[in-house]
Amino acid sequence: MPRAKGGAKTRQRRKKILKQAKGYFGGRRKLYRPAAETVLRAGAFAYRGRKQKKRRARALWIIRVNAACRQVGLSYSVFMAGLKKAGIALDRKILAVVQQDASLSVAEIGQRVDRQAQSDAQRMIGDLQAETARQQQELQFYRGLVARQFGAGTLRVQELKIRPEQGRRFRVLITLVQAAARDSVVNGTVSFAIDGTRGGALVQLPLADVELNKRRELPFSLRFFQQIEVPIELPDQFRPTSLQVEYGQGRGTERSRQTFTWRVEGEPEKPVL
Repeated sequence: MPRAKGGAKTRQRRKKILKQAKGYFGGRRKLYRPAAETVLRAGAFAYRGRKQKKRRARALWIIRVNAACRQVGLSYSVFMAGLKKAGIALDRKILAVVQQDASLSVAEIGQRVDRQAQSDAQRMIGDLQAETARQQQELQFYRGLVARQFGAGTLRVQELKIRPEQGRRFRVLITLVQAAARDSVVNGTVSFAIDGTRGGALVQLPLADVELNKRRELPFSLRFFQQIEVPIELPDQFRPTSLQVEYGQGRGTERSRQTFTWRVEGEPEKPVL
């Protein structure tokens, strides 16, 4: 029985490829194999070209819309954002056609976008003013609480904490508070000394003897409150009992003093005898 090689189907397929290769040079339009390869390659280039054509058309639309926006004092990005906020459903192709046919329409759209932007800005300013007023009320409330507790215009130590670290090292946290009637900044220095016993004798250690950087005073600058952290290291055989804090607003002013019991966070309180 003779071998069937396709007959009409094969001829139809080849005629289809050669028809698509019409106009090519030389064997690319006459011979089936080079014609098939050329048609396949041309299809890949055509697919890429269709994408590039859309890309170039979009770029051209953007250029035309941007040119029209510049005539009315807008940038392209602000114009497109305003269209979205205003709910105008016009794409770049339609806007480019409008710009070519009637520049006045683009100007009217630009004015509408400008009005929408101004409306949004005014609403944002109103929200910010309302938020500022609310924060001012809260500030006045908390300022009144501090003033009733410590007195108006009084600078003092509100809280003192001692946190343990490695070995004989500790971290002293001093919270300074000022309840002034006006928004005034207070500048000054703070220092402290530690009272205790060593070998049965009473000893007072100044800040320079226990502070890791050997500082004698610590500066502060606060409007309402500020927390100062001081790392210290106590000598061996020293048993602290209290801590005296001294602070003032300047060298020429009278300095205030407060005494706190030495109590480390996390340790049980010693019973009062």
